Formats: sequence, C-alpha cells, structure tokens
Amino acid sequence: MNFDWSEEQALLRASVERFGAERYGGDLEKRRRYRRDASGFDRAGWAALAGLGVTALPFAEADGGLGGGAVETIAIAEPLGAAMAVEPVTESLIAGGALLVAAASDGQRAEYLPGVITGETLLACAVAETAGRYNLRHVETRARRTGDGWVLNGAKTAVWQGMAADVLLVSARLTGETRSDAGIGIFAVPAGAVERRGWRAADGQVAAEVTLRELLLPADAHLDGAEGSAALDAMVTAGWIAASAEMLGIAAMLLTTTVDYVKQRVQFGKPLSAFQVIQHRLTDCYVAVEQARSMVMRAALANDLRAAAGAKAFVGEAARLVAHEAVQFHGGMGMTEELVVGHGLKRIQLLSRLFGDPESAAQLYARAA
Repeated sequence: MNFDWSEEQALLRASVERFGAERYGGDLEKRRRYRRDASGFDRAGWAALAGLGVTALPFAEADGGLGGGAVETIAIAEPLGAAMAVEPVTESLIAGGALLVAAASDGQRAEYLPGVITGETLLACAVAETAGRYNLRHVETRARRTGDGWVLNGAKTAVWQGMAADVLLVSARLTGETRSDAGIGIFAVPAGAVERRGWRAADGQVAAEVTLRELLLPADAHLDGAEGSAALDAMVTAGWIAASAEMLGIAAMLLTTTVDYVKQRVQFGKPLSAFQVIQHRLTDCYVAVEQARSMVMRAALANDLRAAAGAKAFVGEAARLVAHEAVQFHGGMGMTEELVVGHGLKRIQLLSRLFGDPESAAQLYARAA
C-alpha cells in the first residue's frame, strides 16, 4: 500500500506548513498575543486559513466544500500541531463540521454551511454535561415541543470555543432516559441566545459553560437529518482523528526541539546527548512518535469510530510521554511560558481528553473489537 501523499494532499500540507511558518515561525510571543484575544485566537488567522481553503476542506463538493476526507484532515492537522497554531481547526471546524453535516438535512446544510465554509461562521459543540463525564449519551438537557417550535432547558460544560462561536450545536434529549442511545436531538442555537460563562483552559483557549433556561427555538433549529447518537459518533470520529494528528505534530516538534537542546546542554563536561541513558529515553520517544504516526494514518484510512478510538488512545499516551520527557530534559524551564515545551504539553493534555481521555477511548476500542 502506498502511504505517500498525493500531489494535491502534498500541496495542501505545504500550504498549511507555510501558514504556520509565516504566522508563528516559532515565535511564542506571537502565540501568546493571539491567545490573549477575548476569543482565545485571532480571527485574522482564521480568515487566512479560509483563504487557503482549509475551512472548506472537510465538506462535500455538493455542499460547496472541497470534498476532503480524513486523510486530508490529518494532512492539515499535523502541521498545525507542529506550528502550535491556536486556530480552532480540530474543535470547531472538524468536530463541529462533522456534527453539523451528520445531523442536518439537505436544507439545513444549505443554510448553515456557506458561512462555515467561508470562515464567517464559527461552530461550537455543546455536547458534554458535568454528570456525564466522557459519556456523550448522558444528556440531561431536555427539549420539548411547544406550538411550532422547541423549548430547551439544561446546561452544557466544556464547550470549546463557546465564547467565540456564532452557532452552538447542542445535544438535547427528546425522549427516553438520561443515558439512552435513542431519543437524542441536535439543535443549532444562536450563541447570543444563551447564557455563557467563559473560562481559560490549560492551553489558553477560551471555553464556556452554557446554560439554557426556557430557550425558545423555531422548529427548524432541530437538525433532523439523522438520529442524534449517530451524529455524535460522527463528531467524535472526526474530532479524534484530527486531535490525534495534531498531537502527532506537536509530539514530533517537541522531540526535535529536545534532541537539539540535549546536543547543546553541557553537563559534567560533555553534552547531555552523550549520555547513554539520555539516548535510550529519546529513542523511546522516537519509537512512540513513529508508532503514533502509523496509528494516525490507519485511523484516517479506516475513518470509523473504532479506528479513531484506537488512535486517540495510543497517540494520547504516546504524545504525553514525549511531552513529559521534553519537560524533564529541559528542567524547570520546560514548565514555563518561555519555552515551547510547556505550551506543547498543555495542548496535548487538552487534546488527549477531547470528547474522552485515552482510557475511555481504549475502552470504546475494546468494546468494538
């Protein structure tokens, strides 16, 4: 099997690499400045990605997109991770886009997707609840019919990009028990119509706690193209594949950075890289990165929930291993905002827990085996 990028994929990847080099270029002060924005990122960067076609990539040509699949997703997510880019491609574009496409009817896609494709509309997935932990089928938020519309009541936690989003994709229970697979609906909710409390996550992005109190919505706010559980699975599959690829990019960058550092750092009269124990530990990191690369490619080629869960579980642990070792080799400075190592570790910690930590992903993978 040929694992080389096609010409189109290679060009796409190269354009994103140039974006990272020109917009970030290893300058952490730029990254900190973008993160200090009230949205947690600079909309100019999002517009630049839209100009490259990135925001159109995951959507079908029939919907006005570029028709990219999971392989194209990892082609962009890995270099964005390596650049430590703050634009919310994984959480908003890939995961949110997959949830919207899976849940919406043809007419609803025609309504919402044009703005997403141009970069003018930002999506956020409001699907997690405090008591549910990583079980997205745990839905206490209720939707009830009233006249020609819907009324929603409930609360959502850890809504990534929830303060910057224009549209929230909210899971709500139509029928059934709190943890039933059936009876879940997905609603497109204007972000300004709900109560939002923002907070900074470990990686600097701005998330939100969302409260819905007798929120009245029109009938077509319910995305009725597919059953809610299936739409959530599509979101998790796409989000986990993108998160795994982004973690791979960060881990590979941290390994390169650490190798360069131990070649320069002198202790007991010789570089750290001359000590065999250092060589062994860095070799373990190299093996972890290359195995993670294989898992990411496998997940993208399979493009199903089981393969995505396997990649998320393995890459999450592998990337954390590399990040922790990078911190150890850099010493106390590795935990500060002054080095990319600390930034990378924090981003990996968040991505490894997106829609489920490595342990819950491994359990899902085992159940599907």
